[in-house]
Amino acid sequence: MKTKDFEQAIEALGAQGLEILKFSYQLNGGVAAVFARIGEYTFLKWDAYGRGFCFDVEREPGSDGKPAMAGVEHPEYLDYRRDPDFDLKFD
Repeated sequence: MKTKDFEQAIEALGAQGLEILKFSYQLNGGVAAVFARIGEYTFLKWDAYGRGFCFDVEREPGSDGKPAMAGVEHPEYLDYRRDPDFDLKFD
């Protein structure tokens, strides 16, 4: 799939406050994965087939009193769980 296909399918979800963080590409130029965020605590990932995955940042405060946000700078390394509610539909 191409970037444009993913952008249209993600837009069709109609999720409020969704921000695309990063596209990851395969060697042939197709999209391998898309990483996004809703708010501060929920991160989403779609694989090359549009299957949805979700990760919720721990809301327990860290040593500085703020939520533990370790690894968020690199959303591709988070421990996502499969979430079919976010699956994309390509026309």
